[in-house]
Amino acid sequence: MFDFTDPDAFRRRAAGVSLVLAPLCLLLGMVVDPLTRGGDETLAYAQEPVAAGISATLLHYAWVLWVPGVLGLVHLVRSRGVVLANAAGAVAVLGLINFSSLMIVDFFDIVLYRRLPAEQATGILEDSLQPALVFAWQLPGMIGSLLGLVLVAVAFTRAGRAGWWFPAGVLAGLVIWIAGARSGFPPLGYAGPVVLLAVFGTVGVTMIRMTGEEWRQARREPASQPA
Repeated sequence: MFDFTDPDAFRRRAAGVSLVLAPLCLLLGMVVDPLTRGGDETLAYAQEPVAAGISATLLHYAWVLWVPGVLGLVHLVRSRGVVLANAAGAVAVLGLINFSSLMIVDFFDIVLYRRLPAEQATGILEDSLQPALVFAWQLPGMIGSLLGLVLVAVAFTRAGRAGWWFPAGVLAGLVIWIAGARSGFPPLGYAGPVVLLAVFGTVGVTMIRMTGEEWRQARREPASQPA
């Protein structure tokens, strides 16, 4: 499937596969997450360290895998929407990289709550929320990832590459996912990633099935009517 001697084919397929795997990893990460499955909000990770570790790893790779997918989407926007695509792509990539790094906190949760009293472990984690962590890691990661993915989908649609179902589905999927994660209601926590898998997966499969000429044609299109 991946021809390492053909740069266009490799990049196109890698981007398409990433758009499928990223939301799939998010869905699986939510399914395995002890908190989503109704575990104790404070001790869930300490009580199920293996599940917590697998979940954190899947969520980490969900955000990482979205990066090549976003780059592939931006590559295909060459006329209308190009300015928005480039700006949103940069925001999304930086946000996704930051967001993926935040998953390591789950491993500290596991160790702290297994070795220390819950009150002391909670205090240490709260004290770790230094301004640099919040404003340089957390907020850019969360806002950049979520806002960037939606805006990239908007730019992709404005360029005529997909219908408006794409950005609408991305927005709906992210909102449902956040609501589900905060509510602790498993079906809602799974529904968001399922929607994201449907919309990103559709675009990803379409990208994989593109011919090499279609991919190269996008590169040759004049960047007229930027928006």
